[in-house]
Amino acid sequence: MTNIIHQEGYRLPANQQLIDLLYKELGNIPPMKQALKAASLIFRDSSYNAETGGYHPVEIRLVRKDEQWFFDYITDFAYMGRVYPELEKEIDFCWSQRYAFHAGLGDLGHRAACELFTLWQSNFIQYYDMGVYTIQFLWEI
Repeated sequence: MTNIIHQEGYRLPANQQLIDLLYKELGNIPPMKQALKAASLIFRDSSYNAETGGYHPVEIRLVRKDEQWFFDYITDFAYMGRVYPELEKEIDFCWSQRYAFHAGLGDLGHRAACELFTLWQSNFIQYYDMGVYTIQFLWEI
């Protein structure tokens, strides 16, 4: 059986490997008395910092409608600024607001968004497979 995470309002070339790894992580949903409305998965490299770098933190939010999962957004954060670097959005793919953004380029057209998403998810899947992330969940009921 193929796992499916739907795309509503905005279409990007989601790789089945990305969807499968998200379903793998969603398998850890605790039993709840109320219906789950959304889940945010936060992927962090505990050694990532402004001085030495590392793997960027990533937040992926999925919403649940009629027992099906939908992409809401994927945000890749990076330290920005020289004197007092702060963690900020570097890349943002948002299905609910129908846009893609890169900090160095601004809002992206659909073709550029698809190309960046393809590259980003390939890298993310490799980093995940390397085991560089610890994962935190935020459940919304």
